[in-house]
Amino acid sequence: MNRIARLVLVASVVIAASVAVWFFMRWRSETPKSKEEVVRGIDADLVKRAGKGFAGSVVLAKDGQVLLNRGYGLADRSSGRPVTLDTGFDIGSLVKPFTAAAILQLESEGKLHTSDAIGRFFPGVPADKAAITLNQLLDHSSGLPDIVDVTSSPVEYTPDFDYQPVSRDEIVRRALHAKLIFSPGEKSEYSNLGYSLLGAIVEIVSGQGYEAYVHDHIFRPAGMSRTGYRIPGWTNGQLAVGYYKGKRWGTPLDHPWMVDGPSWNLRANGGMLSTVQDLYKWIQALEANTLLAPPAKQKFFDLYVHKNKRGTRTMGAAGSNDVFDASYLWYVDEHRVLILLTNSDQYRAEKMIPDLAKEMVRIR
Repeated sequence: MNRIARLVLVASVVIAASVAVWFFMRWRSETPKSKEEVVRGIDADLVKRAGKGFAGSVVLAKDGQVLLNRGYGLADRSSGRPVTLDTGFDIGSLVKPFTAAAILQLESEGKLHTSDAIGRFFPGVPADKAAITLNQLLDHSSGLPDIVDVTSSPVEYTPDFDYQPVSRDEIVRRALHAKLIFSPGEKSEYSNLGYSLLGAIVEIVSGQGYEAYVHDHIFRPAGMSRTGYRIPGWTNGQLAVGYYKGKRWGTPLDHPWMVDGPSWNLRANGGMLSTVQDLYKWIQALEANTLLAPPAKQKFFDLYVHKNKRGTRTMGAAGSNDVFDASYLWYVDEHRVLILLTNSDQYRAEKMIPDLAKEMVRIR
């Protein structure tokens, strides 16, 4: 997944929240609107965009009430199949918070500590990486590059990179042999590779495959039946088709997967399939303390939740493979949720979310 497009987690939380605050400060003097007026305006705008090629699904909620949940445009332009709330999209790096939650659950069970060095889980860790901790993998301060090829050298991203057949053992080998871009803990720089290692650790510690673990311990408790790689039993007819540079790119299932899921270039860091309704259930489960014990939830919030200039907590995330784009913005203290999934590089969720946030803050 494209490092620039995937403004997620540490970076995207700050960016998304800051953009939303900027809009709030600029428009707060305008006349407030009722929920009904705001929803009608947003819906009309998205319908208009759909007439120009936009396709996606959205959930907007406030104070636990869903204000808008709808699909727009075509999931498949060739057949004319529309986007619905049940249409599956590639959610990109929105997978990373699932991986972090899995690690924190395992810590709560005493099976690991986020202060552990990676040498506890992988034999033969080179000296330059011996000090890397799980905390540093979680907050992107490990010094590992974003993505690497078979020579363990950093490479430029293309959507096809995600689907090269790479096993768990091979992604671990590449990570341990990669040249660090800075000393562990020195600073932060986005790394998909680091989250691939976290996914491998989930498997090693739990004794389950990565997808099986997050399904049993995160998705099932949250009521998320339509999120996953293989377990939901996705078919092409249930998924949005992606469009890239004006051409049909296809669904993720049109590209090579291994028997148990996608390449470990994607596993645990991206590439999962989900719906807006399931992602709303994820945020509801976090809010209801369904998934994480209080100390684990605090660590999760320390990673992904930040205060904006108004002093309210915000969690923003975005993920993209340059074809599909997924984004959500959760105002933790104000109980507002915005989720948008799109399927072309023409209309990108992460660029549209600020406009939705601008309108949502006007609800009186």
